[in-house]
Amino acid sequence: MKKILLLVLFAFSANAQDLAPNIANYDITVELNTTDKIVKGIEKLVWTNTSPIDVRDLQFHLYLNAFKDKKSTFMKESGGKLRGDKFDEKGFGRIDISSLTSDRGENLRKSIVFIQPDDKNTEDRTVISVALEKPLKSGETISLEIGFRSKLPKVFARTGYGPNDYYLVGQWFPKIGVFEKNLKGVWAWNCHQFHANSEFYADFGKYKMSLTVPQNLVVGATGNRVSETMLKNGFKNVVYEVDDVHDFAWTASPEFVAFEKKWNQVTLKALMQPEHAGQHKRYFDAAEKSLSYFEKVLGRYPYKTLTLVDPPIAASGSGGMEYATFVTCGAYYGVGTWLKMAEVVTVHEFGHQYFQGMLASNEFEQAFLDEGFNQYMENKVMDESYGKGSNLDLFGFQIGDRESTRFSYVTMDYPELSEINRPTWKYPKGVYGDLTYTKTATVL
Repeated sequence: MKKILLLVLFAFSANAQDLAPNIANYDITVELNTTDKIVKGIEKLVWTNTSPIDVRDLQFHLYLNAFKDKKSTFMKESGGKLRGDKFDEKGFGRIDISSLTSDRGENLRKSIVFIQPDDKNTEDRTVISVALEKPLKSGETISLEIGFRSKLPKVFARTGYGPNDYYLVGQWFPKIGVFEKNLKGVWAWNCHQFHANSEFYADFGKYKMSLTVPQNLVVGATGNRVSETMLKNGFKNVVYEVDDVHDFAWTASPEFVAFEKKWNQVTLKALMQPEHAGQHKRYFDAAEKSLSYFEKVLGRYPYKTLTLVDPPIAASGSGGMEYATFVTCGAYYGVGTWLKMAEVVTVHEFGHQYFQGMLASNEFEQAFLDEGFNQYMENKVMDESYGKGSNLDLFGFQIGDRESTRFSYVTMDYPELSEINRPTWKYPKGVYGDLTYTKTATVL
């Protein structure tokens, strides 16, 4: 394992400045309906077949259909509960495709078929296959135009709407899978269903997002804001662009208090809840310590921005999550620096910019390469930056971050229960966090 980590660190140091091939490129124009909690628009996707064989169908994730009803694989596996949150059945969400055409003149909507590659749950609607009228040959590119409508769920599993027009919009558009060689040496689609513990996997590309929202909403998103235009109907249009990422998320709220500062080449942005806006200083401090440490050890952070989102307590299910150049954190009014909750979450979610943001590991199949390696780096940053009481320092009682991680693993009933290298949905029930996060970090 030590040799593996050294190889990864060497790869980062040598190649952190290199750009990945832009295989899946998105240009999406949408409008947010705050009354019905719907994001509706047009997605233009340009995808290249980088395999040596013909591709005869395209496969897409429709992640929001995990919250369509209680029959989805996600809801069955989670029981409607995740990270202490319980799903509100008054707030179901879904995603529908209204049109799908190609630049080759194909009307592909009629070719959409829901598939269930992992568990054969015919009620699951989180993956589709779209048969092409003629194969896409090796090296060829296809351009698609997709009309879609995303009904956001009430905040659950890191996405949706919260009180007072708060929105965290993640995994919200039709997203193409990855066509690659599998473990059997066969070129095929890697496009898993949305599982309760799994996260995501996608190719890199260029993203341009045009978001039309009410003028009173403060907006933050992945990438660089290139324009903001006030419209006559009480709305505004905000455009973001970013290259060399494999995801895009955004947030909006009329209550955000925005802060901004510069760290070397990176613009840091914090969107805070008003009741603890002062804690933006803790977010910035943790982000700066993370940037400094990761750049020293792994290589330069290659993006121009890093946005830190502070969710409201009533929508805490959207906290503690990572997207490209954009992370959601978590702070509480009255919690002093004796408990470094704000710092731990910020350091951890920033680390995902490298693991798996740049490393691009498959979070469905090998979550330990994401969460475990990142947990290890969190331990290093926290303990070296904040000292012995890097998690808790109260009345002389101190707990360090690495201590906390180790304690989580060794106090499992059966620490030897399972190997870490397996698909997330094949872990025994209740041990995902211990094995992917804390066992991996403790081993390292």
